[in-house]
Amino acid sequence: MIVRRPWQHWLLLAVSTGGLAAFLAMAQVVLASYGWRLDLTPERSYTLSPHARQVLAGLSRDVVITAFVRSGDDRNHQIEDLMRRVAAVSPHVRTNLIDINRNPAVARQYGVGSYAGFVVECGTRRRQFENPSEPLLVAAILQVTRDSRRVVYFLGGHGERDIYSTDRQQGYSLISLALTQELYDVRVLDLLHQAEVPRDADVVVIAGARRDPLPLEIEQLAAFAHRGGALLVLLEPRGATALIDFLARYGVRTDDTMVVDSENRLFAGDYVTLSVPVLSPRHPISAALQAPPLFSGACPVEFAASPRGGVRGLEILSTAASSWRTRDFDALRSGEAAFVSGRDVRGSQSVGVSLLVGPPHTDGDAVARFVVLGDSDFATNFFVDSLGNKDLLVDSVNWLAGEDALLGARAQARIPGVNQFFLTDEQGREAFLLGTVIEPGAVLLVGMVVVMRRRWRSV
Repeated sequence: MIVRRPWQHWLLLAVSTGGLAAFLAMAQVVLASYGWRLDLTPERSYTLSPHARQVLAGLSRDVVITAFVRSGDDRNHQIEDLMRRVAAVSPHVRTNLIDINRNPAVARQYGVGSYAGFVVECGTRRRQFENPSEPLLVAAILQVTRDSRRVVYFLGGHGERDIYSTDRQQGYSLISLALTQELYDVRVLDLLHQAEVPRDADVVVIAGARRDPLPLEIEQLAAFAHRGGALLVLLEPRGATALIDFLARYGVRTDDTMVVDSENRLFAGDYVTLSVPVLSPRHPISAALQAPPLFSGACPVEFAASPRGGVRGLEILSTAASSWRTRDFDALRSGEAAFVSGRDVRGSQSVGVSLLVGPPHTDGDAVARFVVLGDSDFATNFFVDSLGNKDLLVDSVNWLAGEDALLGARAQARIPGVNQFFLTDEQGREAFLLGTVIEPGAVLLVGMVVVMRRRWRSV
């Protein structure tokens, strides 16, 4: 039997405590060096979005990010955390944190006079902004690292969505801003006063045309596709028939119906606004979405057998099996619909198609890209920040422009004190049953069992 003296116990305790402290310190150093973290916040507020990580991982040039702060400000830790997260993804990113009060000369040199001013530099290029956030920082990095801007034209003159309109229900100003942040020049295209689609056009968007383009305009679009152009077409029920006939040349088929889903509509919402849960993993656009898009008043869009060779099509977005297509357009006004056998067709409905169009009657590489979606409301100012809507529109443009490295889910816009929370009608019913029926019923049952056991023991 070994008997330890009192000082030996104290020595063992000191050595054990020192060893534990050294282990914890080393673990902290390793975690800080490799950027490992566990984000348990519901919205993953302290984790970079997949889109940001995609952009940073693809950097091939050195980028310097300088943040100007004031010592003692409670918001400094948010800025430091954002810079730490960005620097941990790419070895090409270097960050500096400068106190304006202690280094006013440096702040004047950069032309920064306010708190939370950010300066992003790459070579001789510089981008400066205030009130930092992940989207603004990623946009600045793109602007200083990319050599040229892509050009996106939105067709006008036929009742399409207006990229300059700030109207909440109909305008497209927010999606125009989102594309600008990804370094696109967004312009309006008027084919009536031009001989052809401009040669600098990387993508042409036709967003919700209500009137038929003239035959000359249709042929200009066809010529654009023939020379390897890219088209994003957002359809609407009862939209331009000439545009539908144009898409039929490439095997895209739609009809005069509307998609309705009573189970995947928003909880207590109308029947024509529904989430689109089936996202094809075979296409980069739909595979990059982390949330289903939210469509409103969508029409079905399918890829049928192509009437010409060299066209490869893929249906990338589909509704749930509980949905159906209907000709009851009164639902757009009333917000309510009911399935009628013989008139409506139940089943999953394709609402998004991607095309690769090559030379006729050949199997060579495609020279043109198409994306056709059965809704244009999803990208309006009212819906664009809902679920995966912004990612769907911007990633469609990125894929069409050949910018596959920019595909990914973006950080959701957050308004202080306001959190988005979406429930489908089916999820709402399940939550109601769980919280209002099952949970109170279970508590009542347990209480009854306890009372009965006490009475049985007292007998």
